[in-house]
Amino acid sequence: MLETTKVPATVKRSWKWSPEFHFELLIDLPIGLYITFVAHCFWNWFVVPALRLPEISFLHMLGLWWMIALVIRSSAEREIRALVFLLGVIGLCVPPERTRELEELMDFRSLEELLNGLWQIIRLTLTLALGFGLHLLIS
Repeated sequence: MLETTKVPATVKRSWKWSPEFHFELLIDLPIGLYITFVAHCFWNWFVVPALRLPEISFLHMLGLWWMIALVIRSSAEREIRALVFLLGVIGLCVPPERTRELEELMDFRSLEELLNGLWQIIRLTLTLALGFGLHLLIS
């Protein structure tokens, strides 16, 4: 006979200041501010003269960036949940003797996030330089 256990409807998680949160804060916050700076420059260099709109302040652009990030992140969270489910199904399909290999494949997040952050900074700097050159050429 199967034994059933009751699962509580709401599980209260305790929030803690994790190393992953530190890492995300140290990487994502400066990159987000840098993206805002690049977008601010591009708006004032290209959108203002082309569409005859007023210049935008850095803080207004930061607010716009956060709003856009919220919309994008909420749709991305659904995709992440689907990916986590898929990874769980894959984990169930892997034979026990191969689970160690699967865990090693999935444990590359910190280094990859750091490299992605550095690549994003390099890419944004090149975009900013090319945009500034185009701005000088146009004006």
